[in-house]
Amino acid sequence: MAKYALKRVLLLIPTLLLVCVIVFVLLRTVPGSAVDYMIYQFQTAGVTVDQAQVEHMLGMDKPAVVQFFDWFTGIFQGDLGESLFQAEGVWDIISRQLPVTLELGILTLLFSNMISIPLGIFCAARQDSVSDYLIRIISVLLLSLPVFWIATIVLVYPAVWFGYAPPMTYVPFFTNPAENMKMFLVPALLGAFTQAGMQLRTIRTMTLETMRQDYIRTCWAKGVGETQILFIHALRNSMIPIITMIGGSVAGLVGGSVILETMFNMPGIGAQVVAALDMRDYPLVQGCVLVFSIFVMVVNLIVDLTYKWIDPRVELE
Repeated sequence: MAKYALKRVLLLIPTLLLVCVIVFVLLRTVPGSAVDYMIYQFQTAGVTVDQAQVEHMLGMDKPAVVQFFDWFTGIFQGDLGESLFQAEGVWDIISRQLPVTLELGILTLLFSNMISIPLGIFCAARQDSVSDYLIRIISVLLLSLPVFWIATIVLVYPAVWFGYAPPMTYVPFFTNPAENMKMFLVPALLGAFTQAGMQLRTIRTMTLETMRQDYIRTCWAKGVGETQILFIHALRNSMIPIITMIGGSVAGLVGGSVILETMFNMPGIGAQVVAALDMRDYPLVQGCVLVFSIFVMVVNLIVDLTYKWIDPRVELE
């Protein structure tokens, strides 16, 4: 396993190089540029500037290849560059806002698993019962409804009917845990409900498939209790596809919370990327995507190693 993990870690370097090239090229093929945005800002303020002057000020008068290698070599020195419009280092911005996204993602993942795993196992144990059909219908509804629509309903109607709205001012968890959770609880639950709808159906299907195996019938014949069969014998042997789905969800948590962060005014990295794209803040977007990519690759590695822990028969090599 150690050899496999080392090999995967070494593969991160060419993968990151490819990601950096793709992001760098795609950003510069998008209509409009940071220079155009800066000139527009000066013109709005009534200041006339020359395009060449703005390009030099932003460091974009160099050839694209030189700009790329300056940025890429800086990565290995721990320097992600400077934001073009925030007068701050890219890593300083990311390190300040990434914990917000991670907290939202961890809470969403925790709530979704607390909902989907017990209900998925319950539906498998009570296959084709009224409760099974009811839970599956609700899961399809949760899976079908757009999260931005549900978030809009949650924000608008309680405010109109009861005069209540979730807090919109971010308070760090270690500063005031109660106020922090008041802000994060509602968006985390909304994200969890949507994610749990998909996970629940997968857990139910895989548990049912495992329950039809011969060794499960042997357990029933020996008089093993239902709870022990479901949670010890059936669940663990159903976990590989479930872990794959959960791993994919974890990888999407960092970049997939843009809508909730924007609607609930959360200063996370997802909302920051949207704002940076709007301004064509190339170094900031590149740095955020790089962090996303590293996070996704590390999660995928952990998922692969988890397969071996769940089922020792799995050959990683």
